[in-house]
Amino acid sequence: MFGLSQMMFTLAALGVPVLGVAGVYCLLYCKGEEHFRHLTCAAAVFLAAAGLLIGGGAVLGRFGLAWRGGPSAVLFGVMLVSGWIGLIFTMACLLPRSWPMVSAAVRRTVKGALLLLTALVLLIALWVGPMMLIFACGDDERVVEYRGQTLVEVSDGFMDSHWSYYVYRGPLVRGRERVYEGYEPLVHS
Repeated sequence: MFGLSQMMFTLAALGVPVLGVAGVYCLLYCKGEEHFRHLTCAAAVFLAAAGLLIGGGAVLGRFGLAWRGGPSAVLFGVMLVSGWIGLIFTMACLLPRSWPMVSAAVRRTVKGALLLLTALVLLIALWVGPMMLIFACGDDERVVEYRGQTLVEVSDGFMDSHWSYYVYRGPLVRGRERVYEGYEPLVHS
């Protein structure tokens, strides 16, 4: 069983760039077709969310800030959903296309391989994506007041209780460096 799941993850990891190239192909050569507008919207939403999450995180890091859990979860969730939709519309655009310069056997093999990779990537993304969303962005947060300072309390323990405290910088961002951490919550004032 371990060998099968390892093979599925490997094929899905290889399938992501292949399907990315297929998506770019559809964006370049499927203009005017039925699913082009939907694929363009899904790609724009995915790239905007990825740019905000990754690029915004890098910019915030330069200023000593980090995304809070809520905005990170929303942006990651938008990336997951728009990625799923983009894959579906990529296949809807690519599979009906006829390639007159390619033999029928090669055409069927390539389309079958793309369909298999799409199914694997969707399966892995539906399986791993929500778990990553829960565990990476699902820490409980709340804003607390401690000795006159406003902090963001993050309950980041998994099997045991553990709290980390960051400087409060607003509803979307917090300080990057921990001010305090421990296995007991601070007594709030």
